Amino acid sequence: MLERPLRNLLFICLATATWSFGFGAGSQLVSQWMNDHDADKTQIGLNHSCYYLGLALASFAVPRLTRRFGARTAAVGMLVCGPTLAFFPWGGGPIGWYSLRLLNGAASAFSLIPVETVISRDAPASDRARNFAFYGVALTLGGALGMWAGLNLYEFYPRLAFYLGAVAPTLGGVALLRWLSGSPAPASAQPAPLPIRRRIHFLSFGTAWSQGFLEGGMLAFLALYLRSRGLAVDEAGDLIGIATVGVLLFQVPVSWLADRCGRVRILLGCYAVVLAGLALAPICPNTITLALCLFIFGGCAGAMYPLGLALLGDKLSEASLARLYAWYLAMECVGSLMGPPAMGSAIDAWGSSAMFPVGIAAIGLILFLWATIRSKASSADSVESIQIERRRVA
Repeated sequence: MLERPLRNLLFICLATATWSFGFGAGSQLVSQWMNDHDADKTQIGLNHSCYYLGLALASFAVPRLTRRFGARTAAVGMLVCGPTLAFFPWGGGPIGWYSLRLLNGAASAFSLIPVETVISRDAPASDRARNFAFYGVALTLGGALGMWAGLNLYEFYPRLAFYLGAVAPTLGGVALLRWLSGSPAPASAQPAPLPIRRRIHFLSFGTAWSQGFLEGGMLAFLALYLRSRGLAVDEAGDLIGIATVGVLLFQVPVSWLADRCGRVRILLGCYAVVLAGLALAPICPNTITLALCLFIFGGCAGAMYPLGLALLGDKLSEASLARLYAWYLAMECVGSLMGPPAMGSAIDAWGSSAMFPVGIAAIGLILFLWATIRSKASSADSVESIQIERRRVA
């Protein structure tokens, strides 16, 4: 019989895969539905922004509920994700569509933060990054299957496609509610959450922001860039699929390596590879080299998410973990909101390949700020050490 932490991890991966299936299906279905019902592209873009806005705003309410109800908070979130997707075709217009996506985003925050807290709580310190990588693979695989199944079913049965996407997270919520073991201690018995130490956690939060920035921008414009290079729609889809395969294949081995060789070191290595991928992609001379570039780029960019999560939680209470993961998710949402308009503006001004320098600038900014903060902290620590030594000698 599986031990409780391993059993929890298995159930969480299966449940979050069902949530991600609904997310992937919904991300494509709502755009198709609005487009078929005479919504313009600005309205479609605002609709996606409403989802991420709901996700970001609700994330700050989740720690308090997680402290009281534990992983049951995630079960409730998934149970709400289902109906808010299923009812989308009945929204009746922009106000209804925006409201449902806002609610769906809020329910998604409730679905993710509590289970990330359980993963960190249960994981041995030596395997935290690896466990988060399994979680990341479940999210990626579920999302990819949701996009594929949703779009293929929408062509023939549009409303049924929404219902299929809604059933998956509902089943995940029921599974968590029924089988996830371990209840939280009474809220009054738990230590108060520690304050956010932004200097120490800056690299994690910066990773969340930059990963969201790249994910939002690439989802919006990578296919269009590939089309601008002369690729057909199916060929562009194949290359995006290759990048997704890289995400699936890289996360677990890279995270395992991080647990053994140092998480910060491996995370910075992923940053370096992602920067190289952004620089090389526009100058790849043919489809084969571009596919290889996107495969490695996608793998290292995807590995950044579990590595950033793993850096946050070490010897902290559940209440503190929930607050940290709420900030992490909120920062990723902020990045997802900023990436598409920044890349879109650059493309309008300088052409389709301008999306890549924007990505380089975003990642470079995070690394520069982190290096500056780290340098100032080292200088302050050195001054403090000198003062302590002088007082000891005196």
